[in-house]
Amino acid sequence: MNISLKQQALIDEQNIKLWNNRFGDSIAVSKKALTVLKKAEKINYEKGASYARLNIAAGNFLQSKNEIAAEYLSYAFLWFENNKTEPGYVRSLLLKGNIFESFGEYEKTLQLWLEAYNITQDILDREAEGEACSQLGLIYSRLYNFKKSLEFFEKGHKIREELGDENGAASILNRIGMVLRQIKKYDESLKYYLKSLEIRIKNKQLSAIPWTLLGIASTYEEQEKYKEALSYFEQGSKGGDKRCMLQCIMGSGRILSITGHPVKAKKRLEESLKIAMELRAMSLVADAYSALANHYEKINDPANALTYHKLYYKTRESIQSDESQNKLRNIEIAHAVEKSEQEKEIYRLRNIELKAAYDIIEENNKEITASINYASRIQKAILPAPEEIEGLDDNYFILFKPKDIVSGDFYWFNSIADKLFVVAGDCTGHGVPGALMSMLGISFLEEIVNYRKITESGRILDELRKEVQNALRQKGSKQEAKDGMDISLCVIDRSKKMLQYSGAYNNLYLIRNDELIEFPADRMPIAVFDMTSESFKTNNIEIRKNDILYMLSDGYADQFGGPNNKKYKYATLKSFLLSIHKLPMPKQQQKLDEEFLSWKGTKNQTDDVVIVGMKIK
Repeated sequence: MNISLKQQALIDEQNIKLWNNRFGDSIAVSKKALTVLKKAEKINYEKGASYARLNIAAGNFLQSKNEIAAEYLSYAFLWFENNKTEPGYVRSLLLKGNIFESFGEYEKTLQLWLEAYNITQDILDREAEGEACSQLGLIYSRLYNFKKSLEFFEKGHKIREELGDENGAASILNRIGMVLRQIKKYDESLKYYLKSLEIRIKNKQLSAIPWTLLGIASTYEEQEKYKEALSYFEQGSKGGDKRCMLQCIMGSGRILSITGHPVKAKKRLEESLKIAMELRAMSLVADAYSALANHYEKINDPANALTYHKLYYKTRESIQSDESQNKLRNIEIAHAVEKSEQEKEIYRLRNIELKAAYDIIEENNKEITASINYASRIQKAILPAPEEIEGLDDNYFILFKPKDIVSGDFYWFNSIADKLFVVAGDCTGHGVPGALMSMLGISFLEEIVNYRKITESGRILDELRKEVQNALRQKGSKQEAKDGMDISLCVIDRSKKMLQYSGAYNNLYLIRNDELIEFPADRMPIAVFDMTSESFKTNNIEIRKNDILYMLSDGYADQFGGPNNKKYKYATLKSFLLSIHKLPMPKQQQKLDEEFLSWKGTKNQTDDVVIVGMKIK
């Protein structure tokens, strides 16, 4: 072997060693890989230089230096794209996906990782397949598809154990712990985290240990074991990359706020927000805003609490829009179709007639989707902005989850003098028909209250029923559709401390002194009905400070899910409301959202959901 070939072999050996050690000491890997790069460039060894750049990119990514990682990865990718049989090509796809995932670009991430996974199946690269399984498990957890997430993680863990890759196995154990924590299996979660921690300490994985500490701390925090949580958060904040460090600092801030250390809590939370903004990690920026809002709420600083709540919701909407979720699923479907094209039956899809028909359908779908998206913007504009209603302040929450792009559920607020009007409505159907009905409902309520000056709750519903019947030309014949809406309406007289409630099928729930009181609605809808001549009842209720009101549609209770795929049911919902009613209102919304997603799991959403919660001050 001549000198040049010996040098190339040495460079290859060093690159392999650095790649295998990337989880151990990412800073050292980055520095050593730079030395290897210079050696490879000196002898014009392109393969060696490309692998060295890949190692530099991986090391910097693990330190959250994403711009440097992206720069070196782009140069490496130029060579690997022309040498796709090299293991480095799949590794580049996976690492590129990691970078996009850290910025919240989930659609690009899933596209890259599915491509990588398909390639590993073809080239029989078990090491790369294990890594692809780990990454796909991660992205499916982001989509709340926990079953599929655990399937990929377990497959990846099995591969890494077969290969004797302890460090890679520790990484997947950590992620399994994360998913088990998300589905509230805390004891199982801690077992996986502690097993991961044991391996990482034994192998001195300095960059990875803090991630496991973060997972353990988060699990203890959800169990409300604050002493243990704070200990692990503090340990995790002293090392690791910036993303991990900021989450540990943020966790410490949350715990310090809860346990009555406001000055230290504020300092930690502001520090975590600063780091998140520097990293452009928008999901973590949103988490920091939420933590600061809850902190200011706890120390009775409503102005700052409201400011940070608004920032939180604005940021969260930008990264969790329905459009992004749909894109993710479309990419997954596209890859599944691409793989199935290898089967013989797909050949028939290649003929010109079907292709032309597909193009027409696709174009029509684009136009229809664009129209519905535009309708969604109109609906959102018509729905009132509660923060603009005088007297509401931050003593409320609205959980609003359309089943489709537009919703048949709606909410409405209004304020006249000392009276506050609050409505939660559920129209017949969902999607476009339900949305049209909801817009009618809001328009009629505006007319009845603002212009006709009708302020008694029962009379408002009587008038609303007449308007709906007239608009839909309902005469009461057996053949006509019984379209309409169910509704709960409250008129709160803040000066007299009295509440008027009227309902069409939708009950009102009031929690006072740790007891839930249910006020039944009239068993007739806002539509044509056998008892249309009967008026809606006005319930007069004395209200007290710290009373909490809940108004809701049936979408939450009717959601199918859980281990036996059954409805959530009202009894379960009422128990859950009692368990969270002492939390700040925005925190209650968060808990309701998490409970809904956990119950739903991988099932489709059954119906639109709206819950309005309000605390009397």
